[in-house]
Amino acid sequence: MSKVMLFGLGEVGTHILEFLVRDPKCPELIVCDVNEEVSQKRVNNAVIGAAIFKLYPKVTFKKVDLTDVDGTALLISEEKPDVVINCAVLQTWHVIRQLPEDLYAKLSSASLGAWLPCQLGLSYKLMLAIKKSGVQTNVINTSLSCITNPVLAKAGLAPTIGIGNVELIEPAVRIAISRELNVPVDIVKVYLVAHHVWWVYPREAGYKKGPYYIKILVNDKDVTKQFNTDELLWDAIKLYPPDTEFTTVSANSTIKNMYALLNPLPIFTHSPAPNGLPGGYPILLSKNGAELALPEGITVEEAIKINEDSNKIDGIERIEDDGTVVYADYSHQILKGMLNFDHKSFKAEDSLEVAFELMAKYREFAAKSTKQYV
Repeated sequence: MSKVMLFGLGEVGTHILEFLVRDPKCPELIVCDVNEEVSQKRVNNAVIGAAIFKLYPKVTFKKVDLTDVDGTALLISEEKPDVVINCAVLQTWHVIRQLPEDLYAKLSSASLGAWLPCQLGLSYKLMLAIKKSGVQTNVINTSLSCITNPVLAKAGLAPTIGIGNVELIEPAVRIAISRELNVPVDIVKVYLVAHHVWWVYPREAGYKKGPYYIKILVNDKDVTKQFNTDELLWDAIKLYPPDTEFTTVSANSTIKNMYALLNPLPIFTHSPAPNGLPGGYPILLSKNGAELALPEGITVEEAIKINEDSNKIDGIERIEDDGTVVYADYSHQILKGMLNFDHKSFKAEDSLEVAFELMAKYREFAAKSTKQYV
């Protein structure tokens, strides 16, 4: 039986667990989190729910502190997973929604990349542990993978693939086209190169739309020119509910990628950050890893540039060859002006410490701001 290690039982991680245990094909799961009491209860809830359907997957919980690289590496070396799924983050991207609306809009305009240290810190530690373990395994990183995976790649720690982002957009586009043309969804094929800025642009305050590439086939006929593609993407993304209910789809994206990484035969799909590339692409995915599956009409270099340019719209000016992240000027200035967080750049290996500083600065700002509005 295949074995999968799942790190982090937050919102997405819990959805993944609940969906997987109700699948008769569920692999053996080793669920890992630092919060033993809460996580064990979530595991219990999942396996009891599965038992209602007479399904009894093998699920084991392990308490793991990802900041303990040696301890994590030892566990991975003992378990030898076929796939590792990372859902561990220090602070989710939507925490700032708790601010008063005007302050949220202003801070949100620093873009999602402004919070990269909070997404990167634990991912970096986990990838170090996997490398130290010596286990050859495919890794799915769910944590802001459009940007975190490229940083990890520059540090020599690239996960195999990310999840969501471009894959939140692509199936919604196919659904929208199917409804517009009154054709079955299965005969609609989309090739989409897009960064997650296109996912958040129609949904969140302060974001700008980025570049993208799209090719639309219906019954193998190119119908791209029939659509205003800006409007198509906007309308497709608006099919989703507000807030974070879409995380069920993110969990589905993860599970699909997991099964692909356990299978010797590749599937055509969309996902972000294959082998540490920035942004999202059409790919072929199997246990042998990820391979770009671009159509005629766009080169690899053009696809990468689309996503590198989108990084700048998302608060990241560039990622240096040594894994140093350089903030875009506007993002740096917003963080400095509002939170007194003054880092124009940071190194991948320092991301955990930088994240703790950013989180502390945000808590101070949020506490002060809340008092002013009472």
